[in-house]
Amino acid sequence: MTSPRVAVEKPYRRKRTASFEIAASPDAVFAMMCPVREYEWEPGWLTNLILSDSGLVEEGCIFTTPAGASISSDEDSAEAIWVTPFHDPEKRRLTMIKVTPKECVTRLDIGVDETADGASVTASYEHTALSPRGREIVDGHTERSYAALMTGWRAALSESLCATV
Repeated sequence: MTSPRVAVEKPYRRKRTASFEIAASPDAVFAMMCPVREYEWEPGWLTNLILSDSGLVEEGCIFTTPAGASISSDEDSAEAIWVTPFHDPEKRRLTMIKVTPKECVTRLDIGVDETADGASVTASYEHTALSPRGREIVDGHTERSYAALMTGWRAALSESLCATV
């Protein structure tokens, strides 16, 4: 019996992690980490389809984003499929996996913790290339671009949640 040859390669990936504090309830901040609620704070956020029993993010939630929708202003990605394999609202932790076929697989881990003045958000994005285009995406995942993304998150969340302190 002959098995097909499978290409095995070392992954081409990059992970960035950042934290920021926000003067808002940790539960309110965590609730915004949802493809439905993201419309309330992320300018230009767009989804095509959201599959959810509760109508919000939950374990097993699946959603799609159209071509051109991206996590950063310098990324021009193809249509993507997102899956939420882990969602723990009690501990305020979640993981989302974004698959952009023929480009990249992205893992997003988010944790929200209580601080004396509100909440601390820690977000990690790990991009793994599936192709030469995916390598460009990984290479574009720089410290500078990630810092700008997190600065944007903080500003947008602060503006949206300013009444919830």
